[in-house]
Amino acid sequence: MALIYLVEDDDGIGEIESFALKNAGHEVALLTSVSAFWKACKKKLPDLIVMDVMLPDADGFHIVKEIREKELYAKIPILMVSARDSELDIVRGLDCGADDYLTKPFSVEELLARLRVTQRRLLLLQASGDADTPIFENGELKIDYAAGCAYLKGEELHLTPIEYKLLCLLSHNVGKVLTHTYIT
Repeated sequence: MALIYLVEDDDGIGEIESFALKNAGHEVALLTSVSAFWKACKKKLPDLIVMDVMLPDADGFHIVKEIREKELYAKIPILMVSARDSELDIVRGLDCGADDYLTKPFSVEELLARLRVTQRRLLLLQASGDADTPIFENGELKIDYAAGCAYLKGEELHLTPIEYKLLCLLSHNVGKVLTHTYIT
């Protein structure tokens, strides 16, 4: 069971998301503003954050970037949700530090699936002993496990959570042949 901070100012959407997340076995704190989010974080850090982009007291893009700049919060997975569905907004959300970006309207099942992917990625990173080797380098490829970022020729790669998980798995098994069964 994960503690999820759901930062959503639309009461109707927030209640639906909260209900679905609780039904899936998570503990959920529905927070309707960024100030409420920071207050909750001071009491207890969440396992996951679901952050709306358009909030009454701040821009979600700015807040995600701020979260990533704070060492204590940097590893918390973040799923951004927004009605802003242009490619530019999605790329901006991922570039500012979100692990995934979901556009409204979306189904409850898609929300839950994306959270499961994010959780698997986090578990993979925790189980792989990344604390001992926070950075992997091979030729022009660099993976910063602590930051959850990968770079090729100094340029950040924009990977989906599954692509990143696969890249991490392969980087931990350089020189080994991995079967399909092992990978899945």
